[in-house]
Amino acid sequence: MAGLLGFYQRSLDDKGRLVLPPELRNRLDPQVVMSRWYDNSLALFREAEYSRFAASLHRLGSSDPKIRTARREIFGGACLVGIDAQGRMSVPERLLEGVLMDREKDRDLVLLGDWNKVLIHSGLRYTDMARKDQVNLDEALSSVEMSAREGLPPEDNEEEIVTVSG
Repeated sequence: MAGLLGFYQRSLDDKGRLVLPPELRNRLDPQVVMSRWYDNSLALFREAEYSRFAASLHRLGSSDPKIRTARREIFGGACLVGIDAQGRMSVPERLLEGVLMDREKDRDLVLLGDWNKVLIHSGLRYTDMARKDQVNLDEALSSVEMSAREGLPPEDNEEEIVTVSG
């Protein structure tokens, strides 16, 4: 299955519903898991993908306080959300509180495809974050590229150093 990709701007309607763009809606199930996520955002997962993620988080145990915090926030902040035929979904108020800076003024959201999930950010917060990210993009991409190369077998790594002794 192809990944979830793209950048989309949407506004909440008066009933607190979000209309998903067709490009995302067509790749999601009629029911998804919505959870709190990094950077004061929310994440939308297909149920099967969330189950895999939840199982991996569960396997980490609960002896580390940071893991306990992550488990509380991610599992306790998760809920099943239905997507109707028009692509609308209600965003629970308790989850919106952590995303929106000002409920009255901040009704615009940014949706980002993140391959196996959709990230939902406040439009205001995302604008600030994107400015900072642009400054750090070269460094971040370099770091990601190095990490990716470390995970490749030697024949796939373009920069493998071969030493020839005579």
